[in-house]
Amino acid sequence: MARAARLISEINSYTIILKANNDIQFNSHDKEVFLDTINKYNQVLEYKFLAYNLTDTVLTFVIYDCDTPIDTVMRKIVVSFVSKYNLYHNHSGKVFKTRFVSLPAHSVKDVWDMVYDVHNLGDSQYNSALDYYNNKYINLECAKQFYGNKSNFEKAVINRSNVDTLKSKIVKTKINDAELISYITKEVMPIEDLKKLEKNKLATLLTDIISKTSASCRQIARITSFPLRMLWNLGKSKSSNKETK
Repeated sequence: MARAARLISEINSYTIILKANNDIQFNSHDKEVFLDTINKYNQVLEYKFLAYNLTDTVLTFVIYDCDTPIDTVMRKIVVSFVSKYNLYHNHSGKVFKTRFVSLPAHSVKDVWDMVYDVHNLGDSQYNSALDYYNNKYINLECAKQFYGNKSNFEKAVINRSNVDTLKSKIVKTKINDAELISYITKEVMPIEDLKKLEKNKLATLLTDIISKTSASCRQIARITSFPLRMLWNLGKSKSSNKETK
């Protein structure tokens, strides 16, 4: 099955979500190793690390202004962390359930919305909001430029509560056909009306559907009767357009 095209951020900034495999529980040592790994490649690949929330089963974080392609960044981070995890725990096999989820930011405001969301995902000892301005892993210059001072930052984090979209990305691993049909019909338009749209409008809506539901091109083709090749081409065309902006 072909993978859906990964959505690209015009400002090279993303929320990243890594989910542990079914038999994996990350302990404090693992989370420290993960943060050290992020920090190690931060120096090499020159991205800005803005937020994290690490639980026993999900590692969520925000990187900003990353000139290296996100697939390259994550390949280095994941390979390094998995190697250390397996050695420490005498483990073999998959550590993460699937490839990483990346949610692209399209503006600086998007980036800081993501920071708010990550900090409000739930209680975790490894949440960068707990002592943000004294956190050795965080790029504080970005926060200071945006917020001005610690008080403004803390008010922004405390006042934000609308994190349902990001939570749904973490909790939900796969949408079934009935749920996808219901989502398209209620949130977008009836499928028969979707088929009447001109190509550019259709491409925009399909990309949005994939982003918000994590549905594959094959699954969308199955329930809508759109040609699978057309869906793949639309996804590739959308990603190419964003990369050249």
